Amino acid sequence: MGKRILVVDDEPVILSAIDRALSKVGYEIKAVRDGGACLDALSGGDFSLVIMDLHLPGFSVEELVAGVLARCPGVKFLYISGSQAREDVLPFIQKPFRINDIRDLVRTIIGEPEPN
Repeated sequence: MGKRILVVDDEPVILSAIDRALSKVGYEIKAVRDGGACLDALSGGDFSLVIMDLHLPGFSVEELVAGVLARCPGVKFLYISGSQAREDVLPFIQKPFRINDIRDLVRTIIGEPEPN
């Protein structure tokens, strides 16, 4: 695998859980706690996927997505939140989520085959 994933969430427990879950199956994870750190992290190279909380202090989801796409045009997104999904931000997974569910969704979004 080796795909790089940027995870942005202001909850350390969520960052840690996603990092462990996806690192364990071969993804390279960069975890940050706010929108500014997210944009800064993009200067370190390309990412295949950004997993982003819908509610981050200081940025609307639309502002942050625009900033990410300006720096990393081909990146894909997975949105997470403890609140209900919005139809304009898909794919989406609601917190709390099962580890296998987020792994499967990430694999689908990135376009990797199911493991044997």
